[in-house]
Amino acid sequence: MENMPSSASASPSSEQLQPCAVPHHDHVGSATMASDRSSAVDSPAPLTHSQIAKAHGLRYAVNDVPPLGTSVLLGIQHYLTMLGATFLIPTLVCPPMGADAAQTGRVISTIFLVSGFNTLLQTSIGDRLPIVQGGSFSYLPTVFGIIANPELQAIPDDSDRFHATMRTVQGALIVVGCIQVFVGYTGLFSWCLRFVSPMTVACVITAIGLGLYGIAFNGVSECWAVGLTMMGLGVLFCLYLPKAKACGLFDLFPILMAIVVTWAVAGICTAAGAWAPDSACSTSAKMDVVHITPWFWFPYPFQWGMPIFRAYAIVPMIGSMLAAMIESIGDYYSCANISGAPPPTSGIISRGLAAEGIGVLLSGLWGTGAGTTSYSENIGAIGITHVGSRAVVQCGALTMIFASIIGKFGALLASMPHPMASGLYCVVFGVIVAVGLSNLKVVDLSNQRNLFIVGFTIFNSMSIAGPGGYFSTVGGNPFGDTNRAAIALSIFSSPMIIAFIISMVLDNTSGGATTEERGLTVWAKASEADVNNDDEYVKVYSLPLCLARVFKNCTYLEYTSRGKMPPPPVNGYQHGSGDLGDLCCPCIFQSDDDSEASEEECV
Repeated sequence: MENMPSSASASPSSEQLQPCAVPHHDHVGSATMASDRSSAVDSPAPLTHSQIAKAHGLRYAVNDVPPLGTSVLLGIQHYLTMLGATFLIPTLVCPPMGADAAQTGRVISTIFLVSGFNTLLQTSIGDRLPIVQGGSFSYLPTVFGIIANPELQAIPDDSDRFHATMRTVQGALIVVGCIQVFVGYTGLFSWCLRFVSPMTVACVITAIGLGLYGIAFNGVSECWAVGLTMMGLGVLFCLYLPKAKACGLFDLFPILMAIVVTWAVAGICTAAGAWAPDSACSTSAKMDVVHITPWFWFPYPFQWGMPIFRAYAIVPMIGSMLAAMIESIGDYYSCANISGAPPPTSGIISRGLAAEGIGVLLSGLWGTGAGTTSYSENIGAIGITHVGSRAVVQCGALTMIFASIIGKFGALLASMPHPMASGLYCVVFGVIVAVGLSNLKVVDLSNQRNLFIVGFTIFNSMSIAGPGGYFSTVGGNPFGDTNRAAIALSIFSSPMIIAFIISMVLDNTSGGATTEERGLTVWAKASEADVNNDDEYVKVYSLPLCLARVFKNCTYLEYTSRGKMPPPPVNGYQHGSGDLGDLCCPCIFQSDDDSEASEEECV
């Protein structure tokens, strides 16, 4: 790879901004060796992934910590981005269970609390990427199947049926959460990752984005005035106003500003009597949730009673767990690419899946009505705001916890009109598709074999399992009524799983493309990354504080995919950086390299 030009005024090209290592040449002769040493001195150091991302517009990379006030506002922006989808899950599953409005409000508070806990877990001991955790739609088909079970439907009292159904869902979530923790911390799933190529990741992430279009513009159509206003302001604030020097506020907070302005306009129109109180356009349509929600409510484990364990609930839930895991793997690669982090290794991915398993277990203990997983919409928010800071996402997690405890606050935000949330999705979800397709930049698309795999995979993942696809319109379960049939339906109803299976099988069984044409040469560095000594991997992915030394950053997980342990750290296991603690307690969270320099300030 050619060296970058030394001119400071030259604008770096995409080719020049690729991370590279200085090649080693075996020459003979002192004159040649002296020339090599001179060239090594003159050549610039390889660019890190965060430097490359910032050269392409990223404001804050994964390890950057914005000022406290900015971090809080950006965290609230993440919270608002995931608000609609997370709020939607309890409103979908609780009424069929038999819950009244007060019980539904308590489930809403619970799912926000657990989402906050799980986000802190993922960004601290999981994959350490700036990914928000929230309620997963992958679990809903199984949950609805549990609700429809004759054993539960035979309970005549609505409140009793709600408690029995929720406890049955809790039991299933606890079991599959333990299974996912085991799979993650044993590295069993990482064996499959050796067969994953950039084409597979591109197809899976693209399927994630396209699989969400059914909940976007359809919701906008419920109220054209509010939905189109949200879309228009989102495009204006994200694409046009940030280019104006006087509009720096829209550069960092385009989504937050679009939500505030749209909500204010809708509120004024509602107060003026432009819409009926029960209209989808009205900001008062969901105010009953605010009225019934207590000011303070702290959800606690087993608040609905002790879990009930039933095979008809546990077995199908395993299929939902697999769907959520595959979706999360695509999200990990996508988030790393867009936040300026190096590609996660198989061991880091296993650590992230284990943390999500803990999150599913917590969902079962608290009773949220569904498991949690990585939220793709927040990855889209990173692409729009150009803020990929881990500390910002942790601020968003604290906002979720605060909103769950201050019940009125969370309920007020949850009263956002549905067309407004759908307009937000129209702005954000398209970025997910674009991020997925960007993985093809290292794939040779002039090769007809690669074009066929990408096109065949994306089209059929939508045709089979996407909105309007076969399994979303067939009605009932075409596989039958058994537990195995329920698992099969969970798998084949997920466009992410279909894309994963098709692309991985075709890419690994068909010839006609070299390793370089498949994009694997670029990923070879990630699969063999020195996670213990590479400074960028250490800062991004090492565990915080003493956990890095106590658990040795779980580097044993690399063995499953590599067949060997990575080299031990030269200077001992170092902890990562870029956490929220760097703002609040810099003397504790500082890196070892900076400890002596800042010792006087801490004292």
